[in-house]
Amino acid sequence: MERSAQVVAVVGRFKKLLPSPSSAVVLLLILGGCGLFGGNGDDTTPPNAPSGLEATSQDGAIGLSWESPQADDVAGYNVYRSDSPGVSRSGSPLETEASPTEYVDESAENGTTYYYVVTAIDENGNESDPSGEVGKTPFSDPPNRPP
Repeated sequence: MERSAQVVAVVGRFKKLLPSPSSAVVLLLILGGCGLFGGNGDDTTPPNAPSGLEATSQDGAIGLSWESPQADDVAGYNVYRSDSPGVSRSGSPLETEASPTEYVDESAENGTTYYYVVTAIDENGNESDPSGEVGKTPFSDPPNRPP
């Protein structure tokens, strides 16, 4: 059934409840924009970038944490890593849809410096600009040893 036919069918079910024909128009506008019939598919606006990205050195790992952008439709995060500054998002993310706002890169090797950025992904698949970049080197002892 096409979207317009679905909306008409739904409005038809509520016709007895509507006080006037203009109420049907209002109901159509509400139903059309609520996502019930595929609305919001035209959303191409990405969320804001995550902020406050921080990295913590661990033994054979790097812990990451960040602040979520203020958006109701953030569905998850992508984590990107590079072994040189200037992390590119052209390749596959290290982690897709990490959630809530932290991730531990357990594939990091002690003594190697890694650089990270995080992007937010909304419910429609729009990806934000990257967060600020952080670099960190995992060490076996002590944790949080600076690069």
